[in-house]
Amino acid sequence: MHISVRETISATIICAVIVLSGCSAQPNDDAADPTGASQAPIEIEEELATVDVTIARSLLDPNDSMTDEAIVAAAQEEGLTATVSGDAVIYTMTKTQRDERLAQMRSSAQQAIDEMVADTSNSVTGVEFNDAMTAFQVAVDGDQFAPMEAFLALAFYVQGALYQQFAGVPVDDIDVTVNFVDDVTGEVLQTGSYQEMRKNASQ
Repeated sequence: MHISVRETISATIICAVIVLSGCSAQPNDDAADPTGASQAPIEIEEELATVDVTIARSLLDPNDSMTDEAIVAAAQEEGLTATVSGDAVIYTMTKTQRDERLAQMRSSAQQAIDEMVADTSNSVTGVEFNDAMTAFQVAVDGDQFAPMEAFLALAFYVQGALYQQFAGVPVDDIDVTVNFVDDVTGEVLQTGSYQEMRKNASQ
């Protein structure tokens, strides 16, 4: 492959979080694994016309490349208020702004998927995901699919978990399933889930 699976994952994750961060982060090989990010508390509190959305910082900025000040400034540029407290970033916005950003996150995910499909160095021929971003079906050329490409699921795990957290899904209920399917036979070649990955990572 001319472009490594790891590079593809990094690019996809960046595209997933750019809507919230306001800028892209450069890859950091020493950054902590974002899979534990959902340990942070999640809550959506509605007060009149505004909504407080608490996001795990380690999920928002998986490469750990942004300072607290950069996160706050990026939010201000988007017309939002952000407060950083440990691994939590609390955004305050109107309900309309929240809905717009959820739509933008879905659009960002689709853009990253389109780039992945257009990249002929991998076997992916198409990706479908549901509105809640809890399930991704990745169509691949079965003759070209390599076991290492299963790591592409990490990008979908982060995209889906971040979206669900932003939408206010309780931490214990967050999950993302990813199936790699032969685009000709329909055979499931590889399957996995976000929660399963977290469990394996903690062992």
